[in-house]
Amino acid sequence: MGYHYSIIDDEDDTVIGYCNEIEVIKQQDDAVCSVLAILGFQLSDESKKVVKLPLSNFRIHYLNNEGVSLGGYYFTANRSINLMSLELLDTNSFEISGQFTEEPMPFAHDIWLKRRENPKVCGQWVRCSLEEKRAWLQVVRLSGHSPQSDRTDQLITIDGSLILDLESFYVCLGEAINGPFGYFGDSLDSLSDCLCGGFGLVPPFTLVWRNYHNSFCNGAANHDGYLTLLLEILTSRGCEVQLIA
Repeated sequence: MGYHYSIIDDEDDTVIGYCNEIEVIKQQDDAVCSVLAILGFQLSDESKKVVKLPLSNFRIHYLNNEGVSLGGYYFTANRSINLMSLELLDTNSFEISGQFTEEPMPFAHDIWLKRRENPKVCGQWVRCSLEEKRAWLQVVRLSGHSPQSDRTDQLITIDGSLILDLESFYVCLGEAINGPFGYFGDSLDSLSDCLCGGFGLVPPFTLVWRNYHNSFCNGAANHDGYLTLLLEILTSRGCEVQLIA
């Protein structure tokens, strides 16, 4: 059967097992600690060969419909547990407490599911709320990004009428450059890093920003300071930016 998640050992990158459902339970008296309920768990074939299998630092990865990893979150357990215990193997479920290196944002789970079910559909973010777009940026940043052959001398077009806020800009830019669920930064610093290579596109290239004055709901002037820095980063790296009303 197809599983929805894989559990990966953080030390040697081996797949420990798979499961169909993970529930995150926050401890009311501890803002940092979370309890993960791992349901429908099955050991991988390699894990079945060992006598003792401690679980402490691991990654939870979402899987697509073909069982390929999409990316996910790091988790550090408060106490190691032995996955080969008879009780666990009998129930196919267990709980483990600890901390995420980066907490999943509200709505992130829904965005991962969109990526699983409709990975090639553009514009799924357009009707998202601000919180959903923040979760979208987290998901695409944490998705597995293999080093790509960087293109250059490209014409990239974004539509300012779809850019209601800064989050919209980064989601829109990532999709315009790397397709649905594409990533090309989510802040000034990460945008600068992406322009250095390894994310699908390097300067020189041309960014055509259509309907520029319709950006950011109340007009681009409300974000003049940020946009000045944004344009400075792009142009200083050799990107030509065309602002079209």
